[in-house]
Amino acid sequence: MSSPIQIADFYSFNFPSAVRLSPDGKTAAFTVTRMDKEQNGYQSFLYVSGLEGNWVRQLTMGGKERNAVWLNETTLLYTGAPKDAKPESRKPVTAVYSIDVRGGEAVELFRISQAVGSITPLPGNKYLVSCNCPVEEPAQPEEGAPRAAEQGKDFELFEELPFWFNGRGVVSRKRNRLAVFDAGSQELHFLTGPWTNAQGFSLSPSKAKLAFCASTYEDVSPRGNTMSLCDLNTLEVKELFPFSGVGYGEPAFLDEDTLFFTRTGFEWPGRNPEYFALHLNENRLQPLTHPDAPIGNSVGGDSSYGGGSAMKAVGGKLYFLATDWSSTKLYRLELDGGESRLTVRSRREGSMECMDIVGDTCVFIGMRDMQLGEVYSLNLETGEEMRLSSLNAEFAETHDIVKPEYFTFRDRDGVELEGFVLKPLGFDPEKRYPGVLEMHGGPKVAFGPIYHHEMQCLAAKGYFVFYTNPRGSDGRGEDFANVTCNLGKIDFNDFMDFTDEVIRRYPQLIPERIGICGGSYGGFMCNWMVGHTDRFAAAASQRSISNYFTKSLTTDIGFNHNMSQLGTTPWEDFETFWATSPLSAADKAVTPTLFIQSDEDYRCWMSDALQMYSALKRGGVPTKLCLFHGENHELSRSGKPKNREYRLQEIFAWFDEYLTK
Repeated sequence: MSSPIQIADFYSFNFPSAVRLSPDGKTAAFTVTRMDKEQNGYQSFLYVSGLEGNWVRQLTMGGKERNAVWLNETTLLYTGAPKDAKPESRKPVTAVYSIDVRGGEAVELFRISQAVGSITPLPGNKYLVSCNCPVEEPAQPEEGAPRAAEQGKDFELFEELPFWFNGRGVVSRKRNRLAVFDAGSQELHFLTGPWTNAQGFSLSPSKAKLAFCASTYEDVSPRGNTMSLCDLNTLEVKELFPFSGVGYGEPAFLDEDTLFFTRTGFEWPGRNPEYFALHLNENRLQPLTHPDAPIGNSVGGDSSYGGGSAMKAVGGKLYFLATDWSSTKLYRLELDGGESRLTVRSRREGSMECMDIVGDTCVFIGMRDMQLGEVYSLNLETGEEMRLSSLNAEFAETHDIVKPEYFTFRDRDGVELEGFVLKPLGFDPEKRYPGVLEMHGGPKVAFGPIYHHEMQCLAAKGYFVFYTNPRGSDGRGEDFANVTCNLGKIDFNDFMDFTDEVIRRYPQLIPERIGICGGSYGGFMCNWMVGHTDRFAAAASQRSISNYFTKSLTTDIGFNHNMSQLGTTPWEDFETFWATSPLSAADKAVTPTLFIQSDEDYRCWMSDALQMYSALKRGGVPTKLCLFHGENHELSRSGKPKNREYRLQEIFAWFDEYLTK
């Protein structure tokens, strides 16, 4: 017998991520993360799955293992804290472990005196590592000296832009550096300088060459970067593309002498990258066919955890994930002489979070058929998919998951948009129901036909839940994503037209009892709507934007991205900045509004929520603000489990108060 979905059900979820195939293509290793209710945190474990025999086995039990790489066909390598680490120690140390997937305990191989983010085996008992390092080592107090004020504990120094970054904390005077670690001599040789921030990188098939993107700065991080090539035999580095104000990314060696990469301009936010191949021996640049989309999955939700790779070069071909309308597809890019050919290798609806490929076999973490994430295999020639894991099968079998009804419609400008509607659980066509319009963040992401816990809980409580991907969203090309200078205009019209269309199609929806809910850009839209229409009965605005002056000058991406969204700066065009700020119309708001905010959200700093809350409270509008301590922009996706639970309780109680009574 199935049960209605409840908030606390997410404590039973398994979140797979970071899947990798063994070199022989017979075994997939991946991370599984679970909520730990008692410790109010998360535990991550390594799992393995056999592609022959369809078996799955948990490999580790420590609760902190993740993102393993294959050392050979039977051995995994992963990083973690030393088992004898002292909690009070402030010196970074990373231990590197190996474990045999056939059985046995993990073995510590060596330690690196840095905060290691990733590790990749190289020939000769060497390893390529990325490390997060201060540009200057902090001074150590003399032994026995009285304790002085300590940077990072008692105070912070901001000397750069950005000075902090969401999920990473204070980043001023810190850089991500690439280095080669020699496990024999225990020596660490840095390939990038102390002021250089390394980004994406790729090794050639022989692992003799390293291509990487990076930006070097001592004051303000530039928009754009460089691309360089390192000879790992001599450790010499040469610049392939100097800084020119564009963004290089996604390097991948198609073979030893052919390097794939993307290049993105910053004329306006939402630009999609161009795709290129650089033939190193000829120093020839070849433009490639591309899908008018960035590489990676942008179908958003609240029921995934962890990362993984979105691209892989195999046999001279490049495979990568990209969003097509409201689903993720796997593409294959091939070079054929002077031409390039692009084909889609997967066609099912849903999301593909990450993937790996060996030969003609792809493994990926996917959300299919409105179920939670599982590990799948995909035959690259036939397109046949097979589910390898059943981590969340019991939940799907024992709970009532409402599947969205899908349609398309045209807005007032004739633009075709998608519509998704979840009917209330136990829907009776003779009854009438309240509803909630959900709005995604970004805006350059997308909602799709995947399991979304917040929406499922609302449907189980008796609400219509409906969502669309307005102009500005991903999946439809860069022209569709371009809302520069149009925030709160064409996207607002799309949401209003969509709401009208849903009301027309579903007469059981009570027009006077519709709420709005969204975070980040969705929070901006909530704040905008309450000042520009009174048609909604309640709003839940999360990690929101209300004032583009403070958004642009207090947040991690505000000084470049958000100013570009408006196409100007506060000093060049004060009026545009104020007119695009929801705070400018807050005096007209009458909609009861709940604000959900985190005090370590450096993407949408809490000052904006506080300003909007104060403005509505001053105007006599029913309003409430719930501020979570120690959480960041990812509260709804990776915040402490009990905070995630309470967040949903607050939202649902607010809607129950204003939409059902």
